[in-house]
This record gives sequence, C-alpha cells and structure tokens, in this order.
Amino acid sequence: MYNENFCIRRIKELMKRNGYNTYHLSKQSGVSLSTLSSMFEKNTEPRVETIEKICAACNITVSQFFDRSSADLTANQRQLFTSFNSLNPEHQRMVLSFSSFLEHEEEHGR
Repeated sequence: MYNENFCIRRIKELMKRNGYNTYHLSKQSGVSLSTLSSMFEKNTEPRVETIEKICAACNITVSQFFDRSSADLTANQRQLFTSFNSLNPEHQRMVLSFSSFLEHEEEHGR
C-alpha cells in the first residue's frame, strides 16, 4: 500500500493552500521542476535546503512546516506577534485590552 511521507503530504497541503501546482511551486521556490516531480513520484524525503526554499515560497517558517499543532501564520500575523513580543508587559496588556475591545465591536457590528 502506498503511503506518502509526512514531508510530501505537507508540501502538497501547502501547494493546495497557496493555489500552486508543481510548476508554480518550482517557479516560486527555485526548486527545479524535475526535483519536485521526482520527489512526488518516488515519495522521497526532500533535502533540508529544498524544504527551506518551499517554506520561503509559501511564506512560512521551517518550524511551522514541521509543527502541525499551530496554524500557519500570514505575514501580518507574524509581524503582529513579533511586535507584541517586543513590548514590555504593560504594553502587552494594553494591546490585549484593545484587541478585546475591537473584537467586541466586531461582534456587535459597530
């Protein structure tokens, strides 16, 4: 029975999410079309460098590629987390309070 390895499954998930076919992924990542095709046909583990390029093309980190417990973040979400983490605790509390306020406003259609 054919069983795709984790990396191949994950790459296909990312391709679907980004609307890429093999050709588009090749162009966006810089990984040759023959390398991608061979990987998919033979169900072989990609090299680390290949995974890094694919992650960059899909706008995720290598850590996110392997960590299925957290959702993939958009560029704006990553920026928000980076900014939040650079704040002191008091300012973090203020951001969370403002975020709760905005969420409440959205729920009530304001």
